[in-house]
Amino acid sequence: MRRAALLTAALWGAGASAQSVTVPHLMGQTTLAHVPKRIVVLEFSFMDALAKLGVRPVGIAADGDKADVVLPHLKKYYPAGSVTLVGNRHAPSLEKILALKPDLIIADENDHKTLYPQLQKIAPTLLFRSYRGSYQDQIEQFSLISRLVRKEALGRTFLARHTALLSRARATSRPAAGRVVVGVLAPTGFFVHSDQSYVGSLLEVLGRTNPSLNRDGQTQYAVSMEGLLALNPDTLIVLYNPEDEAVYRKFAADPVVKRLPAARANRIHTFNRDDWAKGRGIIGLEGILNDMVASRVLSGEPSRVPWTR
Repeated sequence: MRRAALLTAALWGAGASAQSVTVPHLMGQTTLAHVPKRIVVLEFSFMDALAKLGVRPVGIAADGDKADVVLPHLKKYYPAGSVTLVGNRHAPSLEKILALKPDLIIADENDHKTLYPQLQKIAPTLLFRSYRGSYQDQIEQFSLISRLVRKEALGRTFLARHTALLSRARATSRPAAGRVVVGVLAPTGFFVHSDQSYVGSLLEVLGRTNPSLNRDGQTQYAVSMEGLLALNPDTLIVLYNPEDEAVYRKFAADPVVKRLPAARANRIHTFNRDDWAKGRGIIGLEGILNDMVASRVLSGEPSRVPWTR
């Protein structure tokens, strides 16, 4: 996405009604003549943004990994039965979306670009880069969504609070943490998040160096244990869910993992995968940054929880 320049260009249309706004997104620009009232959102960060702004969509997509589950940190905003589920985020149901008669759909480039022509026939559709987007993408999209729903002042207030929390986390960041690698551990392998991924780019914003670069245009990709060793992390952040504890124990026992500088310095830190890798948005960031402050993961200090448990 063309970042701040495009956001600045999202001006109220000259000569249009007071309700009209022109919105830049990955497919060009879309003009909305009125404040959208029936919004369908198909990715976590869009759900997060509307929840933070106090706007209830008519339809949301569930976690694509668990079919019909809303992420834990968003459940209080979307209790079971309160909002229609239109399928999972990787494969939403066009029929369910159509039945809701939306006046706006907010979709993700990674999962929904091929569906865009069909979604556009149902309602004006905005396509953003969220799933494979960076930290800055999330911030810009929140700002734009707050404008769309005419809660721009409230959005600025929440962004100011976020900036204050970001500063608290940055204050714990020390050069002693060295090169910081972050990745998701799953039964299918270890997937590093590059310096242009969501969490990976957040590390860079907080002053740490992420040696994992994009590969073949991918911000997240699998590496072997030897590939992880080649990254030579001084601090390693491993994201996994409780049901994969056995997978983590096997990972921690791997002789190659034990050779990592992070392992030798006891700087392997673990956090919940759903909270970190999927917690895109202002609400999700609050949890991630609070975890960073509490654990002092970016300080270079040893992990407070034994990584070999």
